[in-house]
Amino acid sequence: MFAHHEPVDATKARWVAIGRTLAALARQVPVTWLSPDSAASVDAYFDNELGTSRPIALTVKTLPSIRKRLGMTFNGVFFRACRKAVESLRPGVLWLRSDKLAAYFAEKLEARRRPLVYEAHLIGELWAQDRKAGAQAARKLARIERAVYAGSRGVAAITQGLLDEIKARFGFEGPTAVVPSAVDTELFIPCWNGGDGRTVAYVGTLQFWKGLDTLLDALALAPALRLRIIGGGSDEEQARLAARIKTLGLQERVELSGRLPQHRLPGALASVACAVHPLPPEHSIAARFTSPLKLFEYMALGLPIVASDLPSVREALTDGTNARLFKPGQPKALAAALQELCSNTKLAARFGEQAGRDSRHYSYEARARRLLALFEQCRNESQ
Repeated sequence: MFAHHEPVDATKARWVAIGRTLAALARQVPVTWLSPDSAASVDAYFDNELGTSRPIALTVKTLPSIRKRLGMTFNGVFFRACRKAVESLRPGVLWLRSDKLAAYFAEKLEARRRPLVYEAHLIGELWAQDRKAGAQAARKLARIERAVYAGSRGVAAITQGLLDEIKARFGFEGPTAVVPSAVDTELFIPCWNGGDGRTVAYVGTLQFWKGLDTLLDALALAPALRLRIIGGGSDEEQARLAARIKTLGLQERVELSGRLPQHRLPGALASVACAVHPLPPEHSIAARFTSPLKLFEYMALGLPIVASDLPSVREALTDGTNARLFKPGQPKALAAALQELCSNTKLAARFGEQAGRDSRHYSYEARARRLLALFEQCRNESQ
């Protein structure tokens, strides 16, 4: 059983991961999804954004949820309904990726009678520091996470670096697994056509920790190159990006495509010279913890990749084998790497072909198998 208190949001990449992981699990075992959304809303997301249908074995059970204006939620209503559903349906495993919902269940006696498996994506206290949220927010997130790891039977972390930090920081000793993000290997298949020799693609959000400042500075140092940004962000993030582009005089060389549904990405990327993943080194989530969808999508498409040389990246990419890694946060190093792959089609093709082969390890079916093995281990230990 999976539960999440937020409604599906097509603008958030995590819903791609959630939807496709649930679908892959449901192709192997029956799955119930506790959601504030109706089955019809979930089906529309699968159809319009993922380009596929919800598997029959993935059952959506809609629970009450009160939404305030501006998109905020009274979590308590959904949490209590979720608790009743869990007590009634008695799932073999309760799988969660919301720290708030996991902390709620971790503190309930009823949840302790069945395995709770938490999927971790970051360290809340460090994330608060990354976004300068203040000491009070950091302490609150640390309290939530202590409750989560004290009450969880098992933990799935998206990178080895994150799992190591969880064990060191919280002393978690139960069953664990590293379960990276994944890619739909039926939708994302090798399609790179050799590129145009000058267009660099970035896919993703415009958040502060994505490295777009470094990317734009690098573009300014490589006047023969163009940049295509596929993705969106808040009004503030978009305004900041536009201002930065104007300041650097890059208006004629940067194409802002906006966000595209997942099933349209392969066609939008087939002709680019290379794809870039320019994470900065100063944020914990970027340096050690993130496992971004776009990285595995780049790989599966057979795109030549330029990426930051960071621990989180090196869990999937190796410099000189399936990508060119550059010194993170250094525009000159990034510009040189981009120019190298844009001008050397033979090298770019070799990297892309190897990345395509390596992407097979990151299918959603493989992700589902890793999760199911962890679930089974947790169930066995609870008996």
